[in-house]
Amino acid sequence: MRMILALIVMMAACLVILPALMSDQPYQPSEMEQQQQIQPIEQPQQQAPDSSMAASWEPFLILNRSTGEIEEIPVEQYVTGALCAEMPATFHSEALKAQAVSAHTWALYCQQQADNNGQAYDFSADPENWQGYVTEEQARERFGDFFDEYWGKVSAAAQAVLKEILVDEQQQPIVAAYHAISAGWTESPENVWGTSLPCLAPVDSSWDIHAQGYEQTVSFTADEVREQLQQLQSPPTLPEDPAGWLQVMERSGSGYVTLIKVGDLQLTGIQLREALGLRSSDFDFSYQDGSFTFTTLGYGHGVGLSQYGADYLARQGQTYQEILAHYYPESILIERT
Repeated sequence: MRMILALIVMMAACLVILPALMSDQPYQPSEMEQQQQIQPIEQPQQQAPDSSMAASWEPFLILNRSTGEIEEIPVEQYVTGALCAEMPATFHSEALKAQAVSAHTWALYCQQQADNNGQAYDFSADPENWQGYVTEEQARERFGDFFDEYWGKVSAAAQAVLKEILVDEQQQPIVAAYHAISAGWTESPENVWGTSLPCLAPVDSSWDIHAQGYEQTVSFTADEVREQLQQLQSPPTLPEDPAGWLQVMERSGSGYVTLIKVGDLQLTGIQLREALGLRSSDFDFSYQDGSFTFTTLGYGHGVGLSQYGADYLARQGQTYQEILAHYYPESILIERT
């Protein structure tokens, strides 16, 4: 029964978490992405594409959330487009390679789950809003005059690792989750999706403190917090004094809030994060003069590869193999056949 429940949770992750790795909100370019428009980078040396193996692989069937249509995307095209959408081209090439392997592995895992369950598509994405993957034409429109530099760098990184994926001891693709910035340690998947996986065990990522946007403070009036909480499926009953509305009950070993008392209810930190649109479930808060102030650490669910952490390690001289081994313990990097 536990195995069945785990498979259900992981299948749901393919349909929900992959497109949510960026955000379910309308896309807003980050400062790093905005800088891509104005900062030229060194043109990488181009490699001749080797598509002989990739051409024989089953393409990914992706539900386009903007059009509602299922698109058939070749593996090489997807890996390049996913890398372009998920990580700034200004990142180090070794970090880009690590991200490409992660995206390829995740998509392959979802594809196998969809095949096993007879689903019409493997996972969903929203290229129009730069979520999940993008086409070369969309990248050309965004990058403008720097398209050749950025697309060239991303394509070269994707091509360099196109044949490589991460597998477990049974030689099956792992759940290669990733996020933007950790809170200092990555989070256990058990605290996010209810399933413990050795390849996603929490690891040190303390260098994320150097990432742009690692710490963010945002304030809401008490009325704004009440309004958002009333949108929950089971709205809480709140005491008259807003100072007593929220109380952190439990945190994970990585620092993320796992249980918080909200009025007469107990919610997970992720539920409150989603309700208020916070960047992370590793948060502290205070209430003063009619307003709540939240300070968050990190950005995203915190499970698996930290993208900014990968970039930092790459700039310290680590290879993509070393980065993947760090963030996905007990996984094995192999050549896909």
